[in-house]
Amino acid sequence: MNNKGRIVVFISLITAVMLILITLVLQVVVLSAARSKDVIATRLSMSDVKACYNRYIFEHYHILLFDKTAGGNGEAYLEEWLEQAFSEKLGDAYSDIRVVITDFLMLTDQSYAPLKEQMQEYMTYAIAEKGVQAGVDKIKEKTGGQDGTLPEDLKEDMEHAESETEYADTGNTGEQEGAGSDLEENPVAQLAADDPRDYTKKLSSSVILNLVLPGDKTVSDASITLSDAPSLRLGGFFTNYKEVNRKFDNMVSLFEGLTALGSWQDSLADTGIQLAYIEQVFNCYREEKNDTAVLAYEQEYLIAGKASDYENLRSVAHRMIGIRYPINYIGLCKQPDKMERLTELATAIAGAAPYLIPALKYFLAGCWAYIESIADVRVLFDGKKAAFTKNQSNWITDIDHISESLSKQTEDAENGLDYQAYLSVLQAMSMEGVTGRMLDLMQINTMQEEPDFRILHGAVGFEADFESTFDGYVFRYHQQASY
Repeated sequence: MNNKGRIVVFISLITAVMLILITLVLQVVVLSAARSKDVIATRLSMSDVKACYNRYIFEHYHILLFDKTAGGNGEAYLEEWLEQAFSEKLGDAYSDIRVVITDFLMLTDQSYAPLKEQMQEYMTYAIAEKGVQAGVDKIKEKTGGQDGTLPEDLKEDMEHAESETEYADTGNTGEQEGAGSDLEENPVAQLAADDPRDYTKKLSSSVILNLVLPGDKTVSDASITLSDAPSLRLGGFFTNYKEVNRKFDNMVSLFEGLTALGSWQDSLADTGIQLAYIEQVFNCYREEKNDTAVLAYEQEYLIAGKASDYENLRSVAHRMIGIRYPINYIGLCKQPDKMERLTELATAIAGAAPYLIPALKYFLAGCWAYIESIADVRVLFDGKKAAFTKNQSNWITDIDHISESLSKQTEDAENGLDYQAYLSVLQAMSMEGVTGRMLDLMQINTMQEEPDFRILHGAVGFEADFESTFDGYVFRYHQQASY
């Protein structure tokens, strides 16, 4: 009997232990399942936020972002919405649910790094990366590495001509040194022949735009308000481009015009992806990409940053002339027959002041190169390619018949650059500012459908702390998510 009692006790103990173990295992399984559900719920809730991407931005610019203010309702609203989504996914078994968003990754963070990354991802998908870089390489190949930087020997010749004029002028008139550098102020520089500079002096910015526009082309009258432009708040605005001085009577201003845009070949490095992206998604004078956009000349806005299509197109026309001007000046000075004609013209114009001839020849060269640059840009606006390096065979204008030669019809230059290529060069020269202005256009166009949208509220990722209680156990997680 004693043995039977002991067996019963033993079996009872074993059973109790087994029941305890089973209960513990079941509790561990339930807690593990609850923990897993909690983790899944956090990730799904964050995915819900990511799913609320701005559809206009994605459709037209292939950029994924969400509004951290939830359409102007504020960051607290988004946090409450996230907490509610988290609670619904957990169910009634959980309590004390809290969510706190701790940080956002914005589209503009780290010098636009998220924006640039998404641009690169899209362009790598849309066009082979090799093809993207080939666009920039093609520009470099056709320019031969030149960008209008004046050769040292030409600069020395111009400076020598100026010093000769100043010396002779001082000796002849008794004025202070330097007076001969400005022919307009020199009383002895009486005109003895028709001076082509009279033509350029009369040109205004608007007249020059009319000269380069094809006769059948009208200019868009669209405009925007820049008071809330993201680029202004980010500090990405440009200084205005200073147009070439069209008097051509002062060596200082002549050098300023020839060097205004500086060296731009180096700016093409590492910009292939951005330039190809801009060409893909933004309108320009020659091509429409987005028929819902406010501005017709968006790429021109990226360069000039003016409030209207007209002002942007006019500014870009002058900047293109500014690119062509030093290149044409160098090409002109390398053509002996044209320089001989300019010497003859300078001699005739100088009249009784022959000491002005050395400098006057270079002023007239500047005038002619500028007129040739207008003709080149006219070719570009007409949808044709303009020869990059100029020589006797592809020179367009005639210094003796300016008006007639400006309207001369030309054919496509096989190895030339087109309008888009010059836009790309101008964009590459100020890529940081161009990137900021891209945000302006994205915001302005999106606001046509969503008035409360602001691109500076655009987030591409975020971090959040999640907390919940299940059966007395507290779960805490820190999660992050991004596109």
